[in-house]
Amino acid sequence: IKISGCINACGHHHVGHIGILGLDRAGVENYQITLGGDAIETATIGERAGPGFDASTIVSAIERAVFTYLDLRLSNRETFLETFRRVGASPFKAALYAGGNEGKTAA
Repeated sequence: IKISGCINACGHHHVGHIGILGLDRAGVENYQITLGGDAIETATIGERAGPGFDASTIVSAIERAVFTYLDLRLSNRETFLETFRRVGASPFKAALYAGGNEGKTAA
């Protein structure tokens, strides 16, 4: 997990297997999630999952993504990125946004 709150992406969230970018939207904290980033020889910018989350829901959203990975991995040795590349973004996005729209903010 890579987290950045800097406009210059100092935390390199965009290349995190799970990336979190903290933003200020009209004075409200908002957290945008990216999935599938990679900073090694197969470098990839993560894809934006969808609308951002507010401060009260970001932790539970990340937990849902991690639990989805644990459910979908083929073995203890399969990394998040390997699982993500094998199954695609859909199950992770579904998990992130499970439970309706509460806590989501436009980003």
